[in-house]
Amino acid sequence: MVDVRFFFVSLIIFFFIVFSTVSQSPDQTMEKKSLRVLSKTLIGDDGRVYACSDNDFFSFESNGSIAWSVHMDFKCNTGFSPVYSGFNQMLVLAENRILRIDFPRNGTKSEPETFFDPGETILGFAVSISSSSVYITVKDHGLYAYNMLRQQLWIAEPKTERFGYRLGCRKDYENCKFDSGPVIDSCEASIYISNNEGELYSLSLRGTYNQWIQDLSVIDRFFTVTPGNNGLVYVVFPTKSLVFALDSFSGNILWQKTVGPLSESSGSLPVIDTNSWVSIGSLDGTLYSFSRTGELHKTPENVETDSMIQVEPLLDCSGNAVYVSQTKLEGKTDQVIGDSTFVSAKKPETAVFSLVVPETRSIHWSHSYSDQSPSLLLDEDLQHFVLDERIVLAFIAASNSGNPFRCRSKHDKLSSSCSFAEPEHLDIYIGNERTIIWFLLFEFVIIVLFAALVRFCFMFWKKQKLQGRPFSAFLDKRRLLHRKRREIDRTITRLQNESTADEFSVDKINDLVQERENVKRKLSSTYSLGRDIDASSKSKDHVLPLYRGGSRSLSFRNRKNESITIFETHRHESSSSEESYRDQHYDDDDDGVADDENDEGDLKRKQKGKFHAHSEGSSSDDGDDESCGIASSRRSTYLKKRSLSFRD
Repeated sequence: MVDVRFFFVSLIIFFFIVFSTVSQSPDQTMEKKSLRVLSKTLIGDDGRVYACSDNDFFSFESNGSIAWSVHMDFKCNTGFSPVYSGFNQMLVLAENRILRIDFPRNGTKSEPETFFDPGETILGFAVSISSSSVYITVKDHGLYAYNMLRQQLWIAEPKTERFGYRLGCRKDYENCKFDSGPVIDSCEASIYISNNEGELYSLSLRGTYNQWIQDLSVIDRFFTVTPGNNGLVYVVFPTKSLVFALDSFSGNILWQKTVGPLSESSGSLPVIDTNSWVSIGSLDGTLYSFSRTGELHKTPENVETDSMIQVEPLLDCSGNAVYVSQTKLEGKTDQVIGDSTFVSAKKPETAVFSLVVPETRSIHWSHSYSDQSPSLLLDEDLQHFVLDERIVLAFIAASNSGNPFRCRSKHDKLSSSCSFAEPEHLDIYIGNERTIIWFLLFEFVIIVLFAALVRFCFMFWKKQKLQGRPFSAFLDKRRLLHRKRREIDRTITRLQNESTADEFSVDKINDLVQERENVKRKLSSTYSLGRDIDASSKSKDHVLPLYRGGSRSLSFRNRKNESITIFETHRHESSSSEESYRDQHYDDDDDGVADDENDEGDLKRKQKGKFHAHSEGSSSDDGDDESCGIASSRRSTYLKKRSLSFRD
């Protein structure tokens, strides 16, 4: 990389725009020698220009007239511009002190107060309005953070270690120190600052946490930093004529571009418009503009050889264009010595001020001025100050000269301030994208199945038959019920295949069918693998069905302490009573595992009891009333054993 160094041989351009007549009296000549030098300017949101000179702070209207001024007890540093701190206040650096100046209220001025006085050299400061904090770099000490109430928040030093590993100052740990002022990236809530070894730090606004540290000393130790507020950080190396774009999230270098020779003293700070184009002026008279991706636009495309841009461009009020000052000289020579290029310039002739849109490379307005031209009419208040290109360009930008665009409001500025910032997407998986998608889908299916399993287990262990009983007993009961259902199915099939079909066989099959339905009900409710079915609607308060006008019962007891109860119910009216009775009967069998063996003999005992009841009913009295018979096709007979044993 060829080093480009600028050695500008000329007097300070007391720029010809002192806008007086050509003839000057001796009194005017003496007055010109006592002109005051203004500091770097700040164009406020109200369109005014703020600057200080000696012990006075000035607020200028866009036409150059003084709106108001405040006297300070300390002489301001002209190398720093005032900084707006919010709440109608300005912070000014004066004799290594930071003074706070309040705007006049109702015509009443307040005296400046000292905000910060370290007693040491202040290298620079910045204000974060969003966090209401001020960040100050003190030479040989570090970076200080204060709130607006002048309370110290934290102190950061360049020497950083984490788990015994040095993150900064790797080359000369003992003599390492910060040597630049802080720069704030409001979109990323970060602070950028460099040390004397050429390392760039990214700190968090909320504390001393180092987000990343980038070593740029391999390129050059002298550089300037400008936040793009678009996800990028622009680093300019004036002596190398290089522009780097760094990722504000990781600090990685995204792209680098070469520009024309740059001024070391001024003009090396780029400006970023609302379209995310960064523009910087060069000593070759060209405005270099780069898009967010590194696309280059030069304005003008054909530039005169005897011209240069010495001061940094200024953004217009719309944010879409920039004001540029181009100086035309009597002559300019470039000389290459070794790896360095020296630029020598002769006396300046004219200055051309232009309004340029970097994205389209269009020039919307342009005007040239010379020291003999009174065409730039500014207020006579400015005649007491030295007017160079930097000062004149600030007033041209504040007055929106030749600007066809609409100025942005505060709301527009806030809404578009971080519109080009793109969130960082970290790639967790490295490999085939299709494989990653299938893997994520597989994980999703596993999670769904696991959730279903957990829900099933939660419902299953709440079953009533599992409360206080071993799980093996529950499984044994399920196997017994399945075996009983199969036996009933085989019995029903056998009876249906028999050639004889009498009323006794039909009633027997009906009983078996009802028996099978009860077994199925238990397998699907109390002994199922799902939740218990609410059977509270079924009455279990009575062992025998209640008489509801459609049925009657007869009870008999013999000498052997055996009882037989016969229920007479019409078929279409007895379904509910039968179901209630059988539900109660089978639920009573579930009280313990010890009764499970008895369930196997229930079917045989009921069949045997049914047979005896049929025999007795047939031999007793054939002429009896039909209501007492059990062989009627419209009646059903149910038997229940009430004694300890049932004998033949």
